[in-house]
Amino acid sequence: MGIPDTMLMGSGRNNQDQDEQEQPEIPQAEELVSEAVEVQQELLDAFAALSDEMKKLLVGFENSTFVKRLKAASRKQIDIAADLNNLSSFGLSDRGTDNRETRKRIAELESAESTKVTSIIQDMAAYADRRPNANYLRVLAEMEDASVANQMRDLVRSISRNFVGQSTIEAEYWADTLDRWAEQLVDPLPEGGGGGGLNVLPNLPPEIVVEILRLINREIQLREETRELEQAKDALNADKYFEKGSTLSDTQYEIAEDTREVARQINLLPTAAEPFIQEQYAKVSMAAEVMEEAESILAKPDTGPKAIAAISEVIEILLQTKRTPNSPSGGGGGGDTPGSGSGGALASIVSALRLTGGGDDSGTAFIEKRAPKQAVGKTGRVLPEEFRQGLDAYFNTLEGNQ
Repeated sequence: MGIPDTMLMGSGRNNQDQDEQEQPEIPQAEELVSEAVEVQQELLDAFAALSDEMKKLLVGFENSTFVKRLKAASRKQIDIAADLNNLSSFGLSDRGTDNRETRKRIAELESAESTKVTSIIQDMAAYADRRPNANYLRVLAEMEDASVANQMRDLVRSISRNFVGQSTIEAEYWADTLDRWAEQLVDPLPEGGGGGGLNVLPNLPPEIVVEILRLINREIQLREETRELEQAKDALNADKYFEKGSTLSDTQYEIAEDTREVARQINLLPTAAEPFIQEQYAKVSMAAEVMEEAESILAKPDTGPKAIAAISEVIEILLQTKRTPNSPSGGGGGGDTPGSGSGGALASIVSALRLTGGGDDSGTAFIEKRAPKQAVGKTGRVLPEEFRQGLDAYFNTLEGNQ
């Protein structure tokens, strides 16, 4: 048990199927739990006392790392496509429908999602400028070239005009594209990477883990408050803006101080010399250093891209994204929270021990082949050539599934 990670299932390499066959057989959940109960009963008892708070905190982490934010945006597009498929107005004129209120609700959801995607792009651009990374720069360039936010706003109009078939196809296309971009942000596992089983390692006390989750949650809230103040900047006079910026800076100072206290607690553990605990200590200490930088930026005050990028880096450090090989054992990975798959209570304990993090995408990390119920419709609208090519590529994935 350590600081939670954002886990992506699969190696991320082209020869993934072969890699999965080469992986050693992983014990079933029951065997893993038996080992955990036998070796670490005290840890399990401590975890049980705090598990409810952990789950509540983890569920709120969808808006944390860039991978999680893109995965969440992808799932929202799937939900919108499903809602569109449930409409009974396919092929009818707008005036001949009786579901305008439903379509209005779906269009509002899509509009909200286009705003979220715009924020992701802006935040990623600021982060890539602060910490240049080939993966982020490549995905950012693709997102900007695809004009994804503008295309999603066009989708709002299509939904409003009852272009149900076209809207369903486009929503599913963006679901798969957003999911692919999330995957491309993370490096593949190294050759021979992975492994199975539940390793017996030194653990962070659950109380410390919960405190770190609280710190992450506070940092996520601070980023949203910083964004809101930046958006309201033009409507505020200089004194009011300075006052609110100073408040945000003070908040960041408090979070940084609490983070350094957590680092001190980790360094005082009996197992502090163990490499795993040292790794956790280094991660928390690094986050505290970046928090201090974010504090000084906010104190100027500056609530623009530099501040957002610094706060985003803190979140990325504390919720580091990693890959884990696909597990043939199956339980506990299909939901938005740890252990929400089909493995039941035993698999929940295993997922909790591994702390893969709220919004774990282990069950939805790969592009699914889905055939929409309504494939085409008369829309009278000409799609951009680049978008048409993207749709062609999407339809190619549906061969054999029609």
